[in-house]
Amino acid sequence: MDPFVQAFFSVDTDGDEMITIRDLEQYVDQNHLEKKMVTRWQSLFDKNNTGRITLPHFCEVLGLKAADVRIRRQEMQSMHLRLRPEFEVIKTTMSMNDQVVLSEEVYRIDLECQGETRNIADCLKRFLDLRYGRMWHVVICKGSTASSFSHVPHTSFFFLYKDNTYLIWQTPE
Repeated sequence: MDPFVQAFFSVDTDGDEMITIRDLEQYVDQNHLEKKMVTRWQSLFDKNNTGRITLPHFCEVLGLKAADVRIRRQEMQSMHLRLRPEFEVIKTTMSMNDQVVLSEEVYRIDLECQGETRNIADCLKRFLDLRYGRMWHVVICKGSTASSFSHVPHTSFFFLYKDNTYLIWQTPE
């Protein structure tokens, strides 16, 4: 990955595809880099002195396609992501990043709900609807299952966790 792009993503810690000059200053201080980096980036990527550098504008200046850069970032993140060993994937069309986010939420909710599957399903559906938009379906069952359904692309995740089978998918509204 281009060093400029790698630096942008290192500064953009919240992943909102926008960095402020303050974010850049903190990054420079924390990594013991030259203070000139801030002024260089401002002159290159923030000519209107807005105090913000967005990924689309950043890519435009560098002659890159923002969509390609986003895909590359996801690929790089996915290489380092892993599910907890307690989770066994049955089938998924979901990105590794989303699988990790979702499985970590299942782990957290399971502890909070003390394994009560009805509460886990309700909490998980609320989480999914808030984070990814409405119309998520959460089925938690024991034993073997069979299913047939339609779903929004890249939104299904079936896995085993603590003797339960989780079937999770999103349908269009």
